[in-house]
Amino acid sequence: MKRQAILSLLVAIAAAAVVPAAAAQAASTAAILFSRTYVAGDGSAYSGLYRVKPSGEHTVPLTFTLPGAEFRAGGWSPDGSHVVYERTAPDRSLESQLFVADRQGAYRQVTGGSYLHQQPSWGPGGQIAFVSDRGDHNLCLSLTHADNQDQRDLFCPHILDRPSEPMTLSTPKWNPAGSRLILEAAAWGDSLDGDWISHVYRVNVATGAAIELTLQHLPDQTELTVAPGLKAGIYARRYQIAPMYHVDFVTGSLTELGTGRAPKYSRDGRRIAFDRGNQVYVMDADGSDMYAVIADPDPNAGYSVADWSADGTRLLVNQTGLAPLMQVVDLATGTTRDVGAGSAAYYGWYHF
Repeated sequence: MKRQAILSLLVAIAAAAVVPAAAAQAASTAAILFSRTYVAGDGSAYSGLYRVKPSGEHTVPLTFTLPGAEFRAGGWSPDGSHVVYERTAPDRSLESQLFVADRQGAYRQVTGGSYLHQQPSWGPGGQIAFVSDRGDHNLCLSLTHADNQDQRDLFCPHILDRPSEPMTLSTPKWNPAGSRLILEAAAWGDSLDGDWISHVYRVNVATGAAIELTLQHLPDQTELTVAPGLKAGIYARRYQIAPMYHVDFVTGSLTELGTGRAPKYSRDGRRIAFDRGNQVYVMDADGSDMYAVIADPDPNAGYSVADWSADGTRLLVNQTGLAPLMQVVDLATGTTRDVGAGSAAYYGWYHF
């Protein structure tokens, strides 16, 4: 009986030890995708992509140095094992390609064709949606696969109310099942005092069939950020402080939310974080309960929001300026913690 009790105790201790070990292993996969730019003595600029732990430890380069080329972060795969990014041609020609890299930087090219492949968005099952730009206003929503299979155009919108103005496409937003994509196609109206006209579509990934969810006329050029539930979004400027608008894809209603720039939804879609230059703010998705986040902001710096933590208690922000700095903000206290030099990618915080 005594030996049996001791054995049971040892089994219980061993089982309990597995939980912290598993938790530590899971925590070790959390990483932030970010970029750094270096200027050589001759004035040449070199950019690169990296990953780092949220603690600021263990920085790993994901790209190699290629003079003249620019590396633009796309995002993490759903399981956090790979990233997708865009690399421009070194000769500054109108060509860029998409690459997939593992956590050690081993990469492969996943697109082809002598044109721009931009704004990649990683979906379920290795699917990657992106924007193809062949010039002359010829933009398409396209798909490729992380294994470099089945690259194809899915939907090429033709906006009848912009006969001569260049069109923009938003970064595609996936639904959880990987069967639908939300895409905005927008352009200025053709008259001198025309509005910024936004068409929002839901595209069937299997067939390419598109349904227009809403058509909006806005007083200024904006970008659309889609809410996690894919039923609403926010129109805002990325680099300039300007009015922001909430749009409901179901009813078509448009509501002004106040001023700000570059908004980011929390993972549950209930709150929005944005900046007004030297301060970051959080508010409910309907625009209520807004408050300043950073307790002691640097008066000589600007801020932009990169991402939310999975539990909604912290923000990943970029302190902008001559020496970009990544910081994590605790929403309960307003305190900041430095992660390291560089600029975090939008939605670049992988948690699991």
